Amino acid sequence: MKTIQWGVLGCARIARLQVIPAIRRCANARLAAVASRDPAKLAEFQSLFGAAGPFTGHASYDALIDDPAIDAVYLPLPNALHREWAIRAMRCGKHVLCEKPLALDSHEAQEMVDTARECGVLLMEAFMYRYTDRLRQITEVLDSGVLGKILSVNSTFRFLLDREHTIKEDAALGGGAMYDVGCYPLNLISLIAGAEPVSVAVECDQRHGVDVNLSALLRYEDGLIASLHCGFNAFGRMHSEIIGSQGMLLAPDTFLDDAGVLALHGNDGCKLIAVAESDRYGEEIRDFSNAILENRAPKLKLDESMITMRTLDRIMAQVRR
Repeated sequence: MKTIQWGVLGCARIARLQVIPAIRRCANARLAAVASRDPAKLAEFQSLFGAAGPFTGHASYDALIDDPAIDAVYLPLPNALHREWAIRAMRCGKHVLCEKPLALDSHEAQEMVDTARECGVLLMEAFMYRYTDRLRQITEVLDSGVLGKILSVNSTFRFLLDREHTIKEDAALGGGAMYDVGCYPLNLISLIAGAEPVSVAVECDQRHGVDVNLSALLRYEDGLIASLHCGFNAFGRMHSEIIGSQGMLLAPDTFLDDAGVLALHGNDGCKLIAVAESDRYGEEIRDFSNAILENRAPKLKLDESMITMRTLDRIMAQVRR
């Protein structure tokens, strides 16, 4: 089986802690190169990962995307750089797995999507939670119809940001809670709704020019009303509830891949559904690599990302007013 040769643009924390180890776990993927404009960071990555197999260290992002040995690029750069470097990589014939959110707005995202189609390469937004047994179980419950007509979704993802001077609070780089963690509940709500909302209402608190505590209320044409809550100025919370005319599904730790349970409530009581531990980053890399090898689309489709991005536009417009 051919192995996809991966290049990583930048030495981001998520690349160090999650994605590069995930590439190492996949039989159909190999870490072939890492690029950084900071020699010290590149040396650190060579020290951390070089012993498990040699890879090329590039001193510039351009050098990596021009490297003919690279098949696919993982892009964990700050949000404000997604569009530029994804398009550059795709125009060099590279497939791109881009961290969420795909871009700062739907216009940037559409340009990226158009470039992927023009160049005949794959582009996917890296929502790793879509590769968990937890989401599989949620989807099975929804598809079964046991909840009846879905009328309410409430989803929260927040944590206490205890690190100073991070890009998460840098407005120029696309910081803010909605871009950082609020996009997860939004993606889940969009998956459930399968459409864009007819109305959006937002309340938020800001610090350093970015949102740090945000709630949005989304109304859909079919009667669904969904709320999302996100932030990084208070105690951590990750939880979702999906309420229908015939039942309710509670999903704690919605976006994690550890073992746990879902609670399905109905007229006949409560049923606990076991959730198996998953390897969300590994499965994401494996699926994207196989999609390249098999000339097919990966799990998360671009049309779905565009629904999320257009809704994100409407939320952020109210944050900035």
